[in-house]
Amino acid sequence: NSRYHSAFASNHSATLSHRFDEEAFSASNPPIVVFYHITYPLDEKEKAVTAIQAQFNVLSMGQYDNAAKSFDRERKILLYYTIAGGTTRGNELVSQLCKKHSDRIICKEIGMYDTEFASGETLRQLHTFCNAKPSSNAIYITNQLADLVTSDNRYDATKIEAATLAVVSKMCHPSEECNVCGTEFFPLPFVHFAGNMFSTSCAYAKDLLPPETHEREMRSIAREAFLAHLRKQTTTELFRFTPRILGLKQHSIEHWIGGHPELKPCDVAPTTTTNGERFDRPILDRMRRYSLSPAPRRGSAPPGFLDEGKESRFRLKRGISFREYYYLAGNVFRWHLLYGRVPDASGWAWQWFPDGQLWEVAARTMGVNAVDAIAKQLGIQSGDMEQFWVE
Repeated sequence: NSRYHSAFASNHSATLSHRFDEEAFSASNPPIVVFYHITYPLDEKEKAVTAIQAQFNVLSMGQYDNAAKSFDRERKILLYYTIAGGTTRGNELVSQLCKKHSDRIICKEIGMYDTEFASGETLRQLHTFCNAKPSSNAIYITNQLADLVTSDNRYDATKIEAATLAVVSKMCHPSEECNVCGTEFFPLPFVHFAGNMFSTSCAYAKDLLPPETHEREMRSIAREAFLAHLRKQTTTELFRFTPRILGLKQHSIEHWIGGHPELKPCDVAPTTTTNGERFDRPILDRMRRYSLSPAPRRGSAPPGFLDEGKESRFRLKRGISFREYYYLAGNVFRWHLLYGRVPDASGWAWQWFPDGQLWEVAARTMGVNAVDAIAKQLGIQSGDMEQFWVE
């Protein structure tokens, strides 16, 4: 079934084993590590090629430094790349670009797959790298946007170029306060970074489930989420369940990086303009308006995906919002089933989601049964929930 499929190849023998280039890492100025997932689809080849060329141009300029308003050309890019849907032409194109920019980019092919569906293989390699190099950082980019609102512009080269420049930039460097950085961070409809491109500390990424294991676990979680909804333990007022929102099959890779309770997110894109306005400016003009900040700090969901007025009114309906799957009811459920714990008391989620402090205590003591414990505290029974239904 081409519509729903695993994000991982049936066998990984096509993946080349890499030794993570010890010599490069021991240098006085070690390279910036970038994992690059290249999709080469049959139906949109020209658009995909344009995006690939734009990303190589960004990488060849080096790491943008907002403070200096210039590029750092001293550090090279160590580019581990995978091609999914790899035709001969696609392979030749990437080889030519690597050769053209060899003074700035050290290219290492780590996988070649006949099918474009192997979208999780590069994340699998990033996870392996981070377990081998826990004190390093790693950047993940792709030439195919994950867009929650529309899939019509999957290969929008201007947006892809901007996201690549942002996550590779010096300001998006992980720190003690921020272990994953992206252009825009959103808690809804699931915790994610726009475009699914990011810069992460390996100290954080190594503790994530292996991406392939994560895909299997998300399927089990979706089954439990349906049952909880049928039993009226949780509500789904803000969004309907869909395979993408639940992280089923290939969609699990968009949930992977933000799924751990120890996530400390930050983002860099300005909050004052819409996507359309932001992307019609020259790329360096846009970058000068970017700044690093803890997230979330913008809308709950990507523009156009959720009526902000509806959500604001819904948050006030305390008797039902505490059961909303897309708020803490679902997040606590997934944290426990995937990682066996919840964020510590300073975690961003307790501050951002409704009734966070109530949830923080209940989740720590009651685990997956926290929703029922909170219902008792609020004096609400499952059968009483109809009075709170959103019209």
